[in-house]
Amino acid sequence: MIAPGADVGRCVIGPAAAAAYVREAKLQRSVAQRLATLWRCTMGNRLPPGPRLDLGGGAGALAMAMARRGCPPLEVVDRSVSLLRLATGLQVRPWDLDRGLPVAEPALLASSFALHWLSQPLESLQQWCRALRPGGQLLLAVPTSGSFTSWRQAAQQAAVPWTGLPLPVAQHLREVLATQLQLHHCHLLQRRQGWPSALAFFQHLKRSGLTGGASGRLGATELRRLDRCWPRRSQGHVIVEWEVLMALARKPRGAVP
Repeated sequence: MIAPGADVGRCVIGPAAAAAYVREAKLQRSVAQRLATLWRCTMGNRLPPGPRLDLGGGAGALAMAMARRGCPPLEVVDRSVSLLRLATGLQVRPWDLDRGLPVAEPALLASSFALHWLSQPLESLQQWCRALRPGGQLLLAVPTSGSFTSWRQAAQQAAVPWTGLPLPVAQHLREVLATQLQLHHCHLLQRRQGWPSALAFFQHLKRSGLTGGASGRLGATELRRLDRCWPRRSQGHVIVEWEVLMALARKPRGAVP
């Protein structure tokens, strides 16, 4: 439940947008399932006692995927009360992660499709690594700067602004993890999707909550020009690429939190 009077920071979306996100976020659910399966196969039998958090977990897709694979319950942390209200049956905590973590010395920090929303993703990841107790685990999935190459190319060719959300560089994330934790798994997941048009893709981004923080909007003329320049599949769909860093890491037992 959400505690009355809780300090929720910024509530970024309303109830209708939260419901739309849950319907649209198929890629996010797929990645959450994959991350949970990787955890079960690599680190599931070595979880120390202590707080377990799903950071930026929204409606709880990752927390539920972890529970189905034998993980003790995770508390879902998110600044959107509207999304947390959809995390049925899960323990939730309204909290803005730009303020840091809401607990000390967590045993497990899991985060999927959330780190890139924070104002300083690398600094936040460093803080998460430092906060883990010895033996604590970090599970991370985050879209990175190698995403949307066709969109970027089309914007350049069409001479229109790039309006996407800035994404962290995968190598920079790897360096943060490798300097503080023992990496058990770290690779880039590549996905390609097709959409009938650039407009259809942008409408999906809006419904799935992925446009917040973008640098601006295109006018109708710019959008048509962008659509004409966007690479297409044989059936005429525009191509959209995703690059997602998947990482599982552990804090050494002898480390000082």
